[in-house]
Amino acid sequence: MKIVVAIDGEDSAKSALAELTARKYGSDTQVHLVHVIVPGFADVSTPGIPDNVAIEKAEEKTILEHLTASLKATLNITATSEISEGEVAQVIADACKKHGADEAIVPSHARHGFSRLWFGSVADEIVDAAPCTVVVLKMPQTKA
Repeated sequence: MKIVVAIDGEDSAKSALAELTARKYGSDTQVHLVHVIVPGFADVSTPGIPDNVAIEKAEEKTILEHLTASLKATLNITATSEISEGEVAQVIADACKKHGADEAIVPSHARHGFSRLWFGSVADEIVDAAPCTVVVLKMPQTKA
């Protein structure tokens, strides 16, 4: 089984680990973890202003390394990771094609109402773009 897992922060990493552990995949399973940085105005470093892209890359690299090690130790499966840049749905779909994924696992922040209208649903876009089965993990709701 080949699986691509979209990771967007520590909560999605924890949810993905729980999902992968619960499914009890065999040792021949290959998991590829992907974090996507969406291009934007913060891409250019400016003196005196925090480099948000570099900060995000460093934080996500740590999360991906920890999750990769956990998957290898806990499930004895092959796990790799990458940080890519682009539109999330397309990057995840491309990763699925590149790795011959049987399924993709993606987090959903369960936006509703105006928030969903404004931001859209990346999970829905991945379901449409991916060439394989997509499992959408409902993320825990954060209290405001």
